[in-house]
Amino acid sequence: MNGRRVVVTGLGLLTPVGNDVETSWDAIKNGQSGINPIEHFDTADFTTRFGGSVKGFDCSQYIEKREARRLDAFIQYGMAAGIQAVNDAGLEDASLNPQRVGVAVGSGIGGINSIEETSYLVRSKGPRKISPFFVPGSIINMISGMLSIRFGYQGPNIAITTACTT
Repeated sequence: MNGRRVVVTGLGLLTPVGNDVETSWDAIKNGQSGINPIEHFDTADFTTRFGGSVKGFDCSQYIEKREARRLDAFIQYGMAAGIQAVNDAGLEDASLNPQRVGVAVGSGIGGINSIEETSYLVRSKGPRKISPFFVPGSIINMISGMLSIRFGYQGPNIAITTACTT
């Protein structure tokens, strides 16, 4: 193989057992489970009522609250994990060639919360009530795009969706 090397230099995590790498890794090493009863929506009509959800996440550490209001939770989570990874790598203030730095993001689905809310809104109030932020807020490349803009990266910007294998 005669290609250029790719180096992963930093990590960032938001998981059911912690909202950063250290907390998540400690929980995993100690055998802690992040599976709990689902509390962020009504599960009465579902046969499964438990799952792994991010808990205690404060997006204001990473994104201005005004901006966060129009972002689906998956974008907030992706931004937080990406910012953590950049900080972990010590690259937030590095003088890098921005054209040599790219962002790659993987996600199982994207903005399912926004898709569900907009579906109900369209049925109850009609298509004119669809937010202009609906499509951008539903697609996973918003994470890599917003991270690239935030840090000034101009290299490859990749967003991959392959369901649960991402």
